[in-house]
This record gives sequence, structure tokens and C-alpha cells, in this order.
Amino acid sequence: MLFRSVTTGKRLWLRKTHEEFAAQEGYFGAGSSPLVAGDVVVVNVGGTKRDGAKGEAGLVAFRLDSGATAWTATAEPASYSSPVLVEVDGQPRVLAVTRYRCLLLDPATGAVKWEFPFGMRGPTVNGATPALVGSGGLLVTASYGIGSVGATFDDRGATPVWKGTDGLATQYCTPVVIGDSAFAIDGREDGPPGDLVCLDPRTGKVRWREDGFGYGTLVAADGKLVAARIDGSIVLLKADPTKYVELSRAKPLGVNIRALPALAAGRLFVRDDSTLVCLDLSPR
Repeated sequence: MLFRSVTTGKRLWLRKTHEEFAAQEGYFGAGSSPLVAGDVVVVNVGGTKRDGAKGEAGLVAFRLDSGATAWTATAEPASYSSPVLVEVDGQPRVLAVTRYRCLLLDPATGAVKWEFPFGMRGPTVNGATPALVGSGGLLVTASYGIGSVGATFDDRGATPVWKGTDGLATQYCTPVVIGDSAFAIDGREDGPPGDLVCLDPRTGKVRWREDGFGYGTLVAADGKLVAARIDGSIVLLKADPTKYVELSRAKPLGVNIRALPALAAGRLFVRDDSTLVCLDLSPR
């Protein structure tokens, strides 16, 4: 975990999280993004010790000003899902998916407010970040026979409303929720071509499915979806809850676009294993 000044680039502090907290490597190393929450940064470390002794360090918070450990919580191994900041009953909370659970924490203390099982032992991966559904709803999803869970939640607990693998079970594509619809790519990169799916996140009912679309990731802007597919192509779609509407496509890169693209000021930044490109998506 490296923290630098955005104005000078100077290194402010460094924590060797896997070494200090004895975290296991997992199948693909570390792949979860850190989350700034107030005066701490929360990291999905998956550690098994703290201060040289066995202890709970699944999720760890570091102070932004010094890098000192603010708290550690859970004995959960890490996932590749990134924690998200939510407001519950007027209070900031951290929603996270670990290797085997979905849970809500207080970012100030690390206290776990609630948790429910999500994941499976064996050669499985939790890679998608939790998606918020309106006020007080969430959608979590994974492949490998795990499937999806739609739930409602408050500060006291979470109540699963629906679950299953039929509608959506995605390897690492985080669902994009727009209005009362969720868009995601169902399936796995290392399997048959994934299907682009639009579903009702409150019921799990599929609204439409574009079979064989291809696996990749999604970002949303201006009522549209940008799909970065593993084959190197970029597809621009209308975020239509009634049908599949493709607006345009291009292939600026070779294969292996796995990193989530970044969209800023009409420009899309996307990379494969060796090249970073910037694409102008602004209206002409």
C-alpha cells in the first residue's frame, strides 16, 4: 500500500500489507482497490496476523496522515472485490465482499454491523464489487456456481430477497445499476462467450439477454454503457431496459482488456496487457 502526494508525487508512507499481515496470495495475487473513508483508507488485505501475532486482519484501515494501522477486522481471506462507501441511517458505512462473506462495517472503528455468507470454498473467486440498488438495496454476484443475491439492508441487518444462478452469475464484471435496471455480463472469461444481461435487481427477473456478447466490464455515462470486452473491442450501448441497442463499436487494442476502464471528461482510458490508450468519446 503506497500513499503519495498528488501535487508532488512524493511518497508519504508505505505499508507492505501482504508481508506485515501474512496475507495469502490467492489465485491472482491482490486485485482489490483501496477505499478512502473519512480519515482512513480501507483495504481488503485478507491477513492472518497483526503486530507479529496471529489475529484478525481480513479488512484493514490505515490512517491517511501517517499510514498507521487504525483497525483490523474479520478473519476473512481477501477477495478481488473492492469495498464501497455507503450512507446508512445518516452514518458512513463500508460495504465489502470478502472471500466468503458480504458485510457492513463502521469505517471509524471497524465494527462489523452485519454479515451474510457469500462465496464458496474451492477454486472460486469473488471479483465483482457490490452494487447499490436505490436506497437500502444491494446486489452481489459471482460465478463458479455461486450466483447472485439481491437484498435489502439497514444498519441492523441484511435480508436476502432473491438468489440464484439463472439470471446472473458473473466472474468479475460489476453490475451497473441505472434506474430500476441492472446491466452486467453473465458468465466467465474462461468459458463460452458471456451474455449481456439486463435484469430487475429487486427481483432478479431478466428483462433481456444478448446471447454470446463476449466477456468484459461495463461503465455507464449519459444514459449509455461502455463495454470493454476481453477481445480488445469497445462497444457503446444505449442503457435501454427493454432491448439491446448497440450504438457503435471499435477495436483499439489487442486481446486481454481486463482492467476496468476510466471515463473522465469525455475520454475513455483503457488498457490491455501492454498498452494504454485514450479514446475521445465526446459528442462531435
